[in-house]
This record gives sequence, C-alpha cells and structure tokens, in this order.
Amino acid sequence: MSAMKLISAVKLKRAQDLLMAYRPYSDAYQDTTMNVAKRCDSESHPLLRKSDDPKKLHLVFITSDRGLCGSFNSSLIRKLETYLVTDTKTYDEVTFSFLGRRGKEHFGKEGFKVANSYIGITDRNYNEISEKVSEQLTKEFIKGDSDEVILVYNYFKSALTQEITYEKVLPIEADSDTEDDSQIDYLYEPTKKGILSELLPKYVQVRVQRAIQESMTSEHASRMTAMENATNNANDVIKNLTLLYNKTRQAMITTELMDIVNGTEALSKGDE
Repeated sequence: MSAMKLISAVKLKRAQDLLMAYRPYSDAYQDTTMNVAKRCDSESHPLLRKSDDPKKLHLVFITSDRGLCGSFNSSLIRKLETYLVTDTKTYDEVTFSFLGRRGKEHFGKEGFKVANSYIGITDRNYNEISEKVSEQLTKEFIKGDSDEVILVYNYFKSALTQEITYEKVLPIEADSDTEDDSQIDYLYEPTKKGILSELLPKYVQVRVQRAIQESMTSEHASRMTAMENATNNANDVIKNLTLLYNKTRQAMITTELMDIVNGTEALSKGDE
C-alpha cells in the first residue's frame, strides 16, 4: 500500500501538470465558442440546434478501470443513480457512453442503451480517445439520435477534494450570464460557415478531453489518499497487535514464573 501511494503520487504530479497546462486553453476555447454561439442563431450550425422538448439524452460517464481509490467510483455511481431517478423522467430514452470499466460494470447490466465503451485510458492515449468520443457524439447529435449530451465526471479541485460534475456539451448554448453582452458580430475569415464547422466540433473534443483529464487526475489523487489512509490504518493495526502480543506474552511469562516459584516453595516445604 505504501508503494502504491508513492506510485499514485508520481502519477498525480504528472497528470496535474498536464491538467493545469490544459485548463487555460480549454477555458479560453470555451469563452471564444460561447461568444461566437451567442452571435449565431440555431440555424447557423446543427450543433447549435436546441430541441424545445428533448427526449433523447446521452450520458458520457467517466470512471476508472481499477479500484483501490477510495470513494472515487462509488460516490460517482451513487450520485448518477439518484440523477437517473430524479432528473431523467422527462426523457424517453437514455443512452450511455462509458469511459472506464467501473461505470460499465455497474450500469451495463441494468438494461441501458450503450453507444460506446472505452477502457485502458491513460495519459498516452486520452487525446486519441477524446477525438473518437467527440466525433461519435457530434455525428449522433447531427443525425438527431440525441437531443442533449451530458458529461458526468469527477472535477479535480485538490488532492483531497474532487467534485462530481454534470456538464452539458450539446447543444452548444451561450450562458445567459456571460460578461460580453455586446451584439457586435465578428468578422469571419474565410466564411462564417467555415469557421463554425471547425470551431464547434473542436469545442466538443476540447470539453471531452478536459473531462477525461479531470477524471484521471482525480483518480490518482483519490488513490493516493486511499493508500495513505490504508497504510496509516495498517500501521495502527500492527501497533495494536504488537502491544496485545507483548501483553499476552508478558502475562504468560508471569504465570509461568509464578508456577515455578510456587513449585519451588512446595518442594522446599516437603524437604522440611
């Protein structure tokens, strides 16, 4: 457990560095996309299409492949179970894409429709997988097979804190509380349609990749903390068992000494 803690600490440092470097880019890309989306109507691009009565929900559920990471997976699964009961009643169909084995093992047996499943996601292949997932999501949305797409994952706040997040990525909607309320449009080069066709699909890929990175970093942090707690608990158990063993051993020695002393006294009295 101590070795696993050290390994997780090294992986956490690497994952956290990648995440901290990617966050400014993803945030800037999101701001740019929201500003452009705010200046476009829903007919400008299929990814801006907003259904008045959404009936098909696609959930991208991101968990880990392995356990031994505390409540990282179990908390996420319990929250999603509650969400499915309380927040999906208006949908006629719920489809899953699983990124990670734990989510698939739990919800895959409950009869939900599964679009895709990916395991073995690491810091070496997450970019490729995010491209595949985002491409599948955009194609499905454009075809009308889904009305909304929501990412469900653990957001990394610190090594001790991860926050369960539900992020709607499709349709692409500008927030009503964005700072830039100007109605002045941009100048698009070469064309507005060409810019949107490149910007909007890439936005989905950026958000999926960001979610995967957040989840991987949270997993390493949770596993490091879990292994540290397990190591401390094991040390406490060893200490308590050692103390109990020493007390029991001392009691046995004392009992044996008392028997020897009593026997010696009995022999000496018999000789008299």
